[in-house]
Amino acid sequence: MPKNNGNFNKKIFAMLIDKARGERSVRRFAADSGISYLQLRKLLMCEQENAPGMKLITKLAENSENNVELEEYLYAAGKFDTSEQTHTELHPREKLLLQNYSSLSSKQQKTVDDFIDFLLRYKG
Repeated sequence: MPKNNGNFNKKIFAMLIDKARGERSVRRFAADSGISYLQLRKLLMCEQENAPGMKLITKLAENSENNVELEEYLYAAGKFDTSEQTHTELHPREKLLLQNYSSLSSKQQKTVDDFIDFLLRYKG
């Protein structure tokens, strides 16, 4: 079960929503997901202070396009348990990366997140 580690990254979450809606309008994506348009708009505009709950995240994931997965939403929402027990299926290198990432300050994690976003945008 994912746990909330308090590192809700509003910017990353908004980027995931934007990618996940595909060609649909925000209203259409909200309707398809069975959630409030205002709630979705608030998340897209990075105006929500607290991470959304599991129910909303699951609805988004189930209706996402462009290969946006539940795990990505959970990670951006700060609901990602980095304990060894949860990641036994991961490659040792991935486990080490997660451990190192979780030991960074929130400012350092934001820098890493922004850099990854940059790389993903400009991958060739």
